[in-house]
Amino acid sequence: MQPVPWEVKATSERLANRAWWRPLAFTGGLLLLVGLAARGKDPGFIFVLSPVALATAALFWLLVPEKPVVAVSLANSLAIYAVLFVLIGEANFTHVERPFIHLGFVLPIAAFLLAAWRRRAWLRAMIAEARTEPVADLGRLLRWLVPLLSIGIASFVVPQLGLAEDQENWVFLAKMGLIALLVMVAERDVVAFQLDLALLFDVLFELLGRLAIPIFAFLTIYSLMVIVFACLYRIVDMIAAGPAFLSNGQPFDLRFGDALYLSVITLATIGYGDIVPVAPLARVLASVQAVMGMLLLLFGFSEIMRVGAGRGGK
Repeated sequence: MQPVPWEVKATSERLANRAWWRPLAFTGGLLLLVGLAARGKDPGFIFVLSPVALATAALFWLLVPEKPVVAVSLANSLAIYAVLFVLIGEANFTHVERPFIHLGFVLPIAAFLLAAWRRRAWLRAMIAEARTEPVADLGRLLRWLVPLLSIGIASFVVPQLGLAEDQENWVFLAKMGLIALLVMVAERDVVAFQLDLALLFDVLFELLGRLAIPIFAFLTIYSLMVIVFACLYRIVDMIAAGPAFLSNGQPFDLRFGDALYLSVITLATIGYGDIVPVAPLARVLASVQAVMGMLLLLFGFSEIMRVGAGRGGK
């Protein structure tokens, strides 16, 4: 289907807008991070993942350039899909060859893009409604989510079948093809879910905007306490007659970087135990900082919640 003249004109105008690179950069960066972490030893997967993610972001940016938050929604959904794809694949399809893995990953996304492009007029009409609040339509969500989950759960039976490697390749590809078909059939519901998710992100970003000042104040006080106690730990280590801290059960000289690390984990009340205060003054300082850390978290989160509930100006 050839694009009509108004589509060509609209596309050229959108490309002239320099903001086009932002959703692509965000989506590409997030998916590259997931790909490197999940299948960093498979460069082919990264090579497949990046253009597919960029193509998805580009299509929806062309459809909804006035709603850049849709890019966040799509990037989040693509990242979740990539994570589940890798986890289920590693658990149930351990002998699938890489070309089948790459093709299987692309199939559902390609089906989604094809359906979205073919129904782009309907998508524009749907987006033009410009809802300001998400619609919690559980039935619409379950229509496509339950079958997808069922396919994922059913794949856990595959390791019990004792399939040969070539058989496992084709079973895996059949599973991904079935998911692609389901995504294509339920494309309208999937897009509606993405738009609802984008509206939720809008609400989240608005909330974060209101919380910027209390969060900044909290982080300022937090960083100040980290630095002050790190300096005190370092001074105690320098003036102590014997070892003030142990690491792995052995005395060691507390460098300033170690002191900062100890200060952070003590203030957060994590206590990994890799650095242990043994001098009396060091223990007193650690105890005081731990209590102050708990109080700071309680009062800090209380203030953030108060502002987030819209009572910041009262």
